[in-house]
Amino acid sequence: MVLIKQVPEAHAFLRKATSRLHKRVDCGSVLTSLTIPGVTRDLYRTAMLALRLAYQEIDSALIQAGTACPGSLSAYTPRVPAIDRDLAAMDASPDRSRSEPGRVPLPSPKTQAAYLGMRYVVEGAQLGGRIIYSRLYLAFGAELNRFGSFWIPGAIPQSSWPDLLRSLALLVTRESLADAARASRATFRQMEMHLAVAGQAGQRD
Repeated sequence: MVLIKQVPEAHAFLRKATSRLHKRVDCGSVLTSLTIPGVTRDLYRTAMLALRLAYQEIDSALIQAGTACPGSLSAYTPRVPAIDRDLAAMDASPDRSRSEPGRVPLPSPKTQAAYLGMRYVVEGAQLGGRIIYSRLYLAFGAELNRFGSFWIPGAIPQSSWPDLLRSLALLVTRESLADAARASRATFRQMEMHLAVAGQAGQRD
């Protein structure tokens, strides 16, 4: 449950509300292996397969809620097609039929606030992906252009970060901030569930 005594600035509130989850995804996920020296094609392939599992539900949820996107923000660009191109370039075939019994699917956002909460996580992740790209380029050089389209800056059309911040500024009530925070946290948990290194998922947040 998210309790708010005063109405804070939306970006700062979401950053604080998701800080522990964000740190776990940043530091305890398979993506961490992409930022250290010695990354191999096998490690990269494994990380991309896990990333696809995370994004297939995120894509579905945001596409279903497309009408909730405010005019100040461009429509969401699905991430899975770029991941699939990169996997195909490595001759890796994702298991599209894979399911996890008993797991509740990521719900589609029902309000504009929830939609913006999800976009906050996804667009922020794409922005942070520039760091991963620079590390991958050091490891693979120009070959990365063949199987790293997901990470190449600008390859995936995206809203600018300032546009997202202006959209978040529309959230001026306690209820909308709480709604956005719940959606942001659910999105981070979706990423953590698929990307966490064995034994690190499901901690308190």
